[in-house]
Amino acid sequence: MNGRNDRPASSEHLGHEAGSSPRSWPLTGRDEILSELISRLEHSDRPCLLITGPAGVGKTRLARELLSRTDAFQGQVTAAPATESTAQIPFGALAHLLPATWPSVNGRPNLLRVLADALLADADGGQRILLVDDAHLLDEGSAALLLHLAVRGGTQIVLTARSGVAMPDAIEALVRGDYAVRVDLRPLDPDSVRHLLERTLRGQVQSTTVRRLWECSSGNVLWLQQLVDAGLAFGALAVVEEVWCWQGPFQLSTRLVDVVGQRMGQLPAAVQRAVGLLAFGEPLGVPVLEGLTSAAVMDELDRRNLVVSEGDGRRVHLRLAHPLYGEVLRGQTPPHRRRRYCQELAAAVQRTGLRRREDLARVGGWLLEAGDLSDPRLLLSAADHAVLTMDFTLAARLAQAACDAGGGAPARRTLADTLGYAGHGVRAEQVHSDLPQTLTSSRGHLQSVQLRAANMYLSLDRPADALELLRRTEQAMTDDAARAELAALQAILLAVHADWPAYAQAVTRARGCAPSSPRTALRIRYAECVDHFCHGRTVAARQLIESELSATSGDDDIPMVRAGLMGWLCIIQAFSGRLGEAEATAVDQCRQAQDSGWIGQLGAWQFFLGRVAARQGRLKSAQRYMREAASTLRDDSTWGQQALVLGEWATIEALIGNADRAKSLLDQAHLARVESYRVFHIPAFQMAQPWILATQGRGRDAARQAIRAADDARQQQSPLWEAELLHLPIRLGRPAAVSGRLAELAAASDAPHISVYAEHAAAIAARDASGVERVSTAFEAAGMHLHAAEAAAHAALLWSRGSNGTRAQQVADRCHQLAQRCEGVTTPAVLACWTPELTDRERDIARLAAIGHSSQRIAGQLGITVRTVDNHLYRVYRKTGVSGRSELRKVLSIGLPDSPKEL
Repeated sequence: MNGRNDRPASSEHLGHEAGSSPRSWPLTGRDEILSELISRLEHSDRPCLLITGPAGVGKTRLARELLSRTDAFQGQVTAAPATESTAQIPFGALAHLLPATWPSVNGRPNLLRVLADALLADADGGQRILLVDDAHLLDEGSAALLLHLAVRGGTQIVLTARSGVAMPDAIEALVRGDYAVRVDLRPLDPDSVRHLLERTLRGQVQSTTVRRLWECSSGNVLWLQQLVDAGLAFGALAVVEEVWCWQGPFQLSTRLVDVVGQRMGQLPAAVQRAVGLLAFGEPLGVPVLEGLTSAAVMDELDRRNLVVSEGDGRRVHLRLAHPLYGEVLRGQTPPHRRRRYCQELAAAVQRTGLRRREDLARVGGWLLEAGDLSDPRLLLSAADHAVLTMDFTLAARLAQAACDAGGGAPARRTLADTLGYAGHGVRAEQVHSDLPQTLTSSRGHLQSVQLRAANMYLSLDRPADALELLRRTEQAMTDDAARAELAALQAILLAVHADWPAYAQAVTRARGCAPSSPRTALRIRYAECVDHFCHGRTVAARQLIESELSATSGDDDIPMVRAGLMGWLCIIQAFSGRLGEAEATAVDQCRQAQDSGWIGQLGAWQFFLGRVAARQGRLKSAQRYMREAASTLRDDSTWGQQALVLGEWATIEALIGNADRAKSLLDQAHLARVESYRVFHIPAFQMAQPWILATQGRGRDAARQAIRAADDARQQQSPLWEAELLHLPIRLGRPAAVSGRLAELAAASDAPHISVYAEHAAAIAARDASGVERVSTAFEAAGMHLHAAEAAAHAALLWSRGSNGTRAQQVADRCHQLAQRCEGVTTPAVLACWTPELTDRERDIARLAAIGHSSQRIAGQLGITVRTVDNHLYRVYRKTGVSGRSELRKVLSIGLPDSPKEL
């Protein structure tokens, strides 16, 4: 990606391009090895370069790119592809380069020397460069001729060959004799696959889609291209909310199926059955597969390189050697054989005693595939175990099957719970409401009530109904432990709902029902963490939650409790001076969500990654994460509401300078406004507007709007957000009378950044350049690089006003360095430091003109005449030395955007 806000090309537009040959794809992920090869080709005294790697990895493309970029070799380049057919003909691969009539062998002349002379005869005195593709397929004569050319000298030879196969002895001799440098080309890593896909598709690609394509192609460029072609052709790969996503199962092209079939080869019936079982059962333990086949078949699988093994503690599991093998085999297996394979797998794993945690869920999945609904109790138990492994889609299917098999009310209750986990909130509530409203203190009933309340709060945005359900059930219960657990869950919901009086009452009720269960204690501490954080006690909140997570395994019969704790840990880390830890938490949890397939959690953690990146000042990365979160959560409601994502995304767009985009997102957020999660309503709905005004050149209005929003935050007892809003005018370079309020908030809070905010405001008020520099250093130490850049800009201005030009320039350079860490983002303070020759008004107009606004639009936005706008632009051009609007963007930019870390 180049950092521009271009919309991705449509799948229809790319259908033809993506169907072209792999060489039409941009060369990506090979910069380092290409530089190494160029250096070796230009400076090595060895005449031959051998590039090896798996089939389809891009050896030929790399070799051609190498020769096109090697300036030192301007000689004639000749290509000679080897094939299996030419391997049977003496000198077949080089036949088109050799004379039509071979020299006579009477008198026993040196045939190789004569052929070499003939091959080099038309080199015109320059050096010939010979490219031989698939050198492992060369006939012995051609290979010997290449060895002769290398020994003789005067010819540069570039060879490609498949790794893992035997090569002609003469080619091996090139390496043994030190005439050739061998370089192994590896498959692309996930990050390179992402870059390649985004350059090819010209748009952002969802991280889960990148991961699926990387895993299925194993980083092989040829297979990746075939998968993309098929996805575009079948419509599985399409743009969803500005992000390319793969939806549904893989669709494989006929060509790719043929290539995979050729790679696997013709298989005996017993081996074919074994790979079929692996296709539906991988990973399978070695004893399980041995019990279904035989030792001889296992040996044959290994000999044909059809399987790979992986360790899992003391166990060894087998997988097919390539993910595409499984895709092809599953697609080609007829239904009757599919059912038989699944029945055999289920029976085999059941015979092992179902010792592993995921075994029961896997057996249930195989029984579903086989159409065996004879045991509703087993299906129901399998659904419960699928929940524990967070495979909620499978859990919902198993629970539905248990209902269809006559599982009764227990099965319907489990179905309602799993539907909520799987993101089908409306259906979950419909099933819940149809259940008999019996009242018991059993574990199953308590769990179901709590999950129904969570579904109401999170998915359906009905906080009042959720709290009323819990309150009514609590009052009707006679079991103290059950009442305490229900009150504790109410405390969590009331805390995130920012209803502090009711929260305190719920905590008191939960604690008053002694003795409390571990679940109740966990929920109480969860609620207390939210309370601490929202009231500015971030260090206390972090210590409490970290202590809880380290002291317990975190197991709970409601996965949302554990997931919620991890989310709050990330938020608390981000606002207690531990941004690096917050990022690590988010990356780790995002990967776990990808592994489990829990879409709601994946979208939530993408959102958290965006929030952390914004806090760090990496706004382009934050923009990317928020775009992906919105795309992921589009059809899922297991976590929060999209309004929260859209609102914070709007703030990021405004900080980047995209006022129109920010306003559109904020409008969408307001239209989708939610009642739940009131503790986040201020950052979602009130942070963006001041930055939008600032981006539009209305700095004074932005500062006033921020102060009004800060007053609202104080009324809602939200000191963290109040501090953020009070600090905003300082960041904009519009000092207001906020230092006293910030100092008051700093005294009442242990959040380290609020103290720095207060110091920043006090130093600006005192025009203390040294003090502002210290603030910049403190922000940098906390990882808040955009804040640090803005403070450095303020310090540079103060030094300049104090006639200390040398120090001002030094600090301005520091501002520039910090802004580069922020991926080139220029907020008003940074831009003022970057363009000191411009007035504030000239700078506002220049920035609006640089992003494409007409003079008439700028005039309307700023409340001035078009003539005034044009006069200001004339002065901007003269001061900056540019000739027009098209060059302004370069003048007003700092650095290039970095890419976010791949998940």
